[in-house]
Amino acid sequence: MTSPVQAGPSLSGGGPTPSLTEHELHVLNLIALGHTHEQIAQQLFMTPKGVTPTVNRALRKLGANNAPHAVFLAVQAGLLDPRRRHGDHAGFAAHRYRGEEPCEACWEGERAYRRERRAARRAAKSAAA
Repeated sequence: MTSPVQAGPSLSGGGPTPSLTEHELHVLNLIALGHTHEQIAQQLFMTPKGVTPTVNRALRKLGANNAPHAVFLAVQAGLLDPRRRHGDHAGFAAHRYRGEEPCEACWEGERAYRRERRAARRAAKSAAA
């Protein structure tokens, strides 16, 4: 079981910030990136039905009406970083800047970026010839 994560004051100004597990935060982050329950389940080696209770726990803890509202509240409470990107060249570069090994989504984004840049260089070279 993962330990709860807490940060900053609550949105209402009174009482503690909701305590979310690292798993719940990870799922909320994937939702923030636009992943469906099926995509989240595949990435976390779960079933799509297994994602729903995790999302529902986070909704309940945050007092949210739906998943996008939960993401908004988590960002407002400082539990999710709105500037952190994943799955593209910028996310890959951010991992490297922080001294971290990039996640698989960022590696895939970096590979796609490099393929795109190689293709653009080849096209420019062909046009110049």
